[in-house]
Amino acid sequence: MPFDWLKGALQEREKADNYAEKTLAAYRLGMKAGGSIRGVRIACAEECCAAARQLTPDQVYHPDDAPHLPLPDCSLDRSCTCVYRPVMAYEGKA
Repeated sequence: MPFDWLKGALQEREKADNYAEKTLAAYRLGMKAGGSIRGVRIACAEECCAAARQLTPDQVYHPDDAPHLPLPDCSLDRSCTCVYRPVMAYEGKA
């Protein structure tokens, strides 16, 4: 699947304080520029926290509406294993 490298690369490192703002801004800009990104989803690792398990699987969010990571109730805090993944237009509507 496209962007699988994001899952491994980003889930293993500690999140910066501005991870959500910076990442969502980049996806928002890609959408605004007329690119192929139609939204974002949150990819959770198997060892994610209880708060992440409460998210609707495969939910597609506009970057303005996506929950900020780490989630407020995340027990892993900056070691959160959840990441944003772009949802591309060629993936079809979910």
